[in-house]
Amino acid sequence: NIDLDKIDINKLPELEQFILHKIYKLDLNFKKNFEIYNFHNLYKELLNFCTVDLSAFYFDIRKDTLYCDPKDSEKRKSTLLLLNVILNSLLKWFAPILSFTTEEIYQLVSRSKKSVHLEKFLYFPKNFENTKLNEKWLKLILIRNTCNLSIEEKRANKEIGSSLESSLEIEMSQELFKIFKDFDFAELCIASSVKIKEGLKKEIKVLTTKALGEKCPICWKISEKGCQRPNCKSKND
Repeated sequence: NIDLDKIDINKLPELEQFILHKIYKLDLNFKKNFEIYNFHNLYKELLNFCTVDLSAFYFDIRKDTLYCDPKDSEKRKSTLLLLNVILNSLLKWFAPILSFTTEEIYQLVSRSKKSVHLEKFLYFPKNFENTKLNEKWLKLILIRNTCNLSIEEKRANKEIGSSLESSLEIEMSQELFKIFKDFDFAELCIASSVKIKEGLKKEIKVLTTKALGEKCPICWKISEKGCQRPNCKSKND
């Protein structure tokens, strides 16, 4: 088990901080539903967290870090730390609902080999809550969704295969551009390259084209100059 109080949240990337905020809020709702025996809403919120926030969002973005970053990279270490938190959280939350499944998983991952049903629910520190960061990432998710629609349109037309074959140009309002001008949208949208520019209108416009260049056999990103990631370069050499 990990000591949540010892996590220096300020040293984590923003994406990990955002997920910890989601976990903190989910835990508050879990306790409310658990106390009034509202297991339907409890299970529904947990399922939504697993499918939308984790599978379709966090895992989708961070799998590149896990597969392709050096083992000692800080981002990869932060990802593994958060995965540990997620696993421990989900095991405790799901224990009253999926009693046999959580017990089987707990026996595989726990060193103590005691029952998960003898464990207490986790306590999440107040500093996990970050409303300002949450508002920022909700805007980013809206931009990502717009990009995904543009990418899926090109995939449906057979112009590209995976999203990594795409190159994006995102036009956003001056307000959003000031906030996100230095943000890595290629990582967020799982594209090979992304350019952003200021627009006069509030709506977000995305132009998706097929990325030009060579495909890296390690991370699968396409670049005209060849992949510059240290771990990919060392393996290619």
